[in-house]
Amino acid sequence: MLDIAVVGDSATEQWLTRQDKKFRSEGLRCHFIHCRQGLDDLPEPDLWLGDLDALAPNELESLGQPLVVMAKAFSLELAQSAVSSGAARCFGKPVTPRALSECCRDLGIGSPPCSCTLAVLEDRETAFEKIDGVLAACGMAGERLTSVRDGITALRQHPPDGLVLGHYPETLSVRYVIDLLRSFPELSRVPVFIMERETGEDELLHALSALVDIVYVASPGELANAVSLRLNRAQASVRHRLYERFHGYEQERRALNLHAIVSKTDRAGRIIEVNDRFCEISGYSVNELIGENHRILKSGVHSPEFYRNLWSTISQGEVWRGEICNQARDGSHYWVSSTIVPYLDQSGRPYQYIAIRKDITHVKGAEAMISRQGELASRLGEAGALLLDVGWQDAALGLRSALAPLCDLLMTESIVLDLHQEYPFLKYGTRASLAAEDLPNLWVRTAGASSSDSRPSLMPPAEAALMANDVQVGTVGLHGSSNAMVETFSKQGLMRLLANILVAALTRWQREYEHEQSRERLRVGQKYSGIGTWEWNLATGELYWTEQIPVLFGYREGALQTSYENFLAAVHPEDREPVETAIQRTVEEDQPYRIEHRVVWPDGQIRWLLETGDITRDEDGKPIQMLGVVQDVTEIREADLKLERQSSLLNVLHDSLNAFVLEGGFKATLDTMLDHLLRLTGSEFGYLAEVLYDHDEMPYLRVQAITDISWDVFSSEMVSRVGTDRFEFRELDNMLGACIREGRPVVVDQASAGVSFSRLPPGHPEIRTFLNVPIFVGPELVGTFALANRKEGYDDALIEFLRPFMATYGVIIKSQRMLDMEASNQKNLIRAKQRADLANRAKSEFLSSMSHELRTPLNAILGFGQLLEIDADLNEEQQDNVQEILNASRHLLTLINEVLDLAKIESGKLDLSLESIPVTELLEETLTLVRHMAESRGISLRTEDTNGFRVAADWTRLKQAVLNLISNAIKYNRVQGDVLISARQHGENWVDIRVSDTGPGIEPSRLAELFQPFNRLGAELSNIEGTGIGLALTQRMVDLMGGSVGVESHVGEGSTFWLRLPAEDGGNAIDTSGAPVVQPQSQPAQTDDDLAEETRTVLYIEDNPANLKLVARILQRYPGARLLTTASGTEGVTMAKVAQPDLVLLDINLPDMDGYQILRALKACSETADIPVIALTANAMHNEVRRGKQAGFDDYLTKPISVDELLATLETYLR
Repeated sequence: MLDIAVVGDSATEQWLTRQDKKFRSEGLRCHFIHCRQGLDDLPEPDLWLGDLDALAPNELESLGQPLVVMAKAFSLELAQSAVSSGAARCFGKPVTPRALSECCRDLGIGSPPCSCTLAVLEDRETAFEKIDGVLAACGMAGERLTSVRDGITALRQHPPDGLVLGHYPETLSVRYVIDLLRSFPELSRVPVFIMERETGEDELLHALSALVDIVYVASPGELANAVSLRLNRAQASVRHRLYERFHGYEQERRALNLHAIVSKTDRAGRIIEVNDRFCEISGYSVNELIGENHRILKSGVHSPEFYRNLWSTISQGEVWRGEICNQARDGSHYWVSSTIVPYLDQSGRPYQYIAIRKDITHVKGAEAMISRQGELASRLGEAGALLLDVGWQDAALGLRSALAPLCDLLMTESIVLDLHQEYPFLKYGTRASLAAEDLPNLWVRTAGASSSDSRPSLMPPAEAALMANDVQVGTVGLHGSSNAMVETFSKQGLMRLLANILVAALTRWQREYEHEQSRERLRVGQKYSGIGTWEWNLATGELYWTEQIPVLFGYREGALQTSYENFLAAVHPEDREPVETAIQRTVEEDQPYRIEHRVVWPDGQIRWLLETGDITRDEDGKPIQMLGVVQDVTEIREADLKLERQSSLLNVLHDSLNAFVLEGGFKATLDTMLDHLLRLTGSEFGYLAEVLYDHDEMPYLRVQAITDISWDVFSSEMVSRVGTDRFEFRELDNMLGACIREGRPVVVDQASAGVSFSRLPPGHPEIRTFLNVPIFVGPELVGTFALANRKEGYDDALIEFLRPFMATYGVIIKSQRMLDMEASNQKNLIRAKQRADLANRAKSEFLSSMSHELRTPLNAILGFGQLLEIDADLNEEQQDNVQEILNASRHLLTLINEVLDLAKIESGKLDLSLESIPVTELLEETLTLVRHMAESRGISLRTEDTNGFRVAADWTRLKQAVLNLISNAIKYNRVQGDVLISARQHGENWVDIRVSDTGPGIEPSRLAELFQPFNRLGAELSNIEGTGIGLALTQRMVDLMGGSVGVESHVGEGSTFWLRLPAEDGGNAIDTSGAPVVQPQSQPAQTDDDLAEETRTVLYIEDNPANLKLVARILQRYPGARLLTTASGTEGVTMAKVAQPDLVLLDINLPDMDGYQILRALKACSETADIPVIALTANAMHNEVRRGKQAGFDDYLTKPISVDELLATLETYLR
């Protein structure tokens, strides 16, 4: 070990004590010397280490050599003083053991003698022997050279480890010798040691500036030290480079194994090595793979030619790259991007192969989905373009030709076009087959079609309304089996876009058709009957037009003075010259006058007019009069423009999707989409952003594409200051976050833009109009985009036009996120599905087994009981016993058929027929079934206080529920125990049927487990029979009848179970069919005037019969209330329009429509918009109540119904 003396103060000593073990692990033995201690008689160490925080620089001279120093901080002056005092190194604190060890190696301390050969240029024999002796003592060899000329030749043949430049006979300067060495590449890096020579300052500076390593030494002793120092440094540098290279290789290998799927094979293709990622994705273990060929992973997707080409490439020593579909051990397929590199021997032949793969299964899935979406958008764009080119004469053929490829792609049987008005240019009322037999069919129905033409059933939600000027003119839908393509088509908003394209085409065809009819009428003599006609006397210049002409120019009838100048003034400035030219050609060249031009209305609105006319000439052919008709064709123009814009938008989206799929450039695709979006909307600038969430689940915007707004000096300075790379908006309490907060598009017009954007950064262009739109994929908010400074402003029509862009942008964001998902998600889903399947199979097997085990003995009981029933030898008592057996057996069979079919109960398909039931009679019938069971166990059955009570329930199900409670009270009772059955009134509207026993009772902590299916609370270990589902079934049946089940128990005393059911006053049965019913109220007779003044109608929309019955009984207690009920949402809306009730009670969960849809339908209709609507639902969560009130419910009541609360609410809204 090296001996190091450390000189400093107490702080230095404490540091050295803490680091002692680490120094020793590096081969350094350090001992401390206090700076105030004398240094006499101390052994000389291998190295001195001085602490300049405890020593003055001039005190270093008292220490020996070699010397290094350390300090907390080194100024230039301190470092110069230390070096002047003999310090070889200056270290900043803390000094690490490794740094000190490397310093020792650099200084040649403790290093073994270096073995090397030096060339010595020395013509003096004695001087050479002296130098050679010193070198030999250090393990070095010296080779003598006597002249520069001969020496250079020898050095070039065998370059030495160094050159000692001593005395030589030539009169050559050191500078010349150095330049000569530098001229030979093989000698340019040989270290040169100059000794025993007077060297001028210029020569020395020139030598030191040379590329070679030059050291000036004064004696042979210094020569050995200098050579050792240089070689030790070289070895340390080599070791350091080797370590760094080895460490880098290890890190690269580790990173490769973590990221890639790697395998090695021998010359024959047998696997000799795989990494963990290979085993993980293939499902095979290492032992299963070693020695096997990669054919074990063949999926069958690729042809044999594919594998032959692969093997041919790598067997010739070339690298193969490509994508391969492999099959895992479980039979599933996965895709990898693979690179196979052959290892070549000296003859260039492969002896091993290494394959590096990357899992791209998720990329392939995303590519397929995006390709499908792109194809849908492309086909829709082609359909729009085709319809744009077809005139009304070929409308039917155009529809079929445009929609046929769409049917093929969507794999639907036909497209159904249901029109609410007649279009004379279509063949309607029949099923029109396409021209080619291999094309799908197009169904067209109009209001005039025969009812015998049945409309095909559609695939919800593949249907969209045809809206023209906010009026529904029909619907378009898809007929056939639902599939993934249809779902994608609907979710992307393409169904809505198809409807818009069809409406635009129908509108244009209708206009063209009407225009053509008008022209035809004009041709046969009615051309002067149009509302816009004019007459111009060319001889006098006098002009006449009808009163409707000013209307076409944007004025009131007759409000515009008739003159040619006023006509030209109304024409758009850019169209005036073409209009005058057309008139001139008609007059001078007798060409037909027909021109479409724009007019500018006084309010700035621009309209398109079609003008047609003709010239009247005298006998000499001189024009004397010009007649014309004016027609507004703005809608036709706008329809054409809309189709063009929609086609252009679809083409942009199609190209963007293709670019995203083929090139994978997320940001580049969005930059292109933003450029097209600005062009299509006429906006000056904007951005596309993605919505992300921070650790606190707060949303923020990351801008993925933004317009370069560096238009002038000020905006350029702003852009350079703010930047556009990875732009994020974290503060969203402004207009940029408005659409996120409101969940809908936000439009800012020119009037309010100055206030909304008053805090723009200096240099930012002015914002005059603004649009901010949220992007949803399903319910998930994934992004936004914003546009600014559209000349016409932003409105709902533009937002509707951009729906496909929103859908496509959302799909691209979602697809990019899907590309980043890990494969473990899929595995988790598979495992969860497997567990669910096992649970379902276990339950099904249990139900099947229980059904079999229960029915088998019951079959014998019923069979032999029926034989006994027809036995004439039995006496009357025996016949009674047989009847008891048969009655009990048949009842038990009925219960088994319902109880064991848990699937039916859980799905809510248990049939109930509610009626008014006398409690006493039901208990008497039930007790006859359990009396023998009680007697056999010595249990006493007693009833009390049951007379006069009636409840609303299903007789069979209520008897089954009571029978379950009494049977349990008997089975789990003590010997000679008691069972008490009683009834009592609970509040005004409920009756409790109570069953009490004297059994052991139940721990309070286990009461919650009572109503769990198959949980017997440990009784399965006793000899008491049972399945553990009785109480669960009892609870569910009573819930369906509008009641509840409760329990109270005391350990050691017994338990009491009760059934709480709606109280009944009479014995009428309850209608449970779900059809609309008017419930009569028990009120004193009133006159017609009284009824007109006091009767209030309440409509209750509810599909649960028990709830209908309960509300009907509650309203009997409200004077003057008349109840209408229905179980259908559709019928409820219709009844509300017809009956005009004073109040609507509405359940949220209905079979055909949910409560929110019904509420929107009622509020949208002027006849029912003012009727109060109260939600009466079991959705009692806080967020559901808040959602209901935000949706527009006047009040929100939750089940179970509080009678007092409902009556108070009725009082509020009916008085």
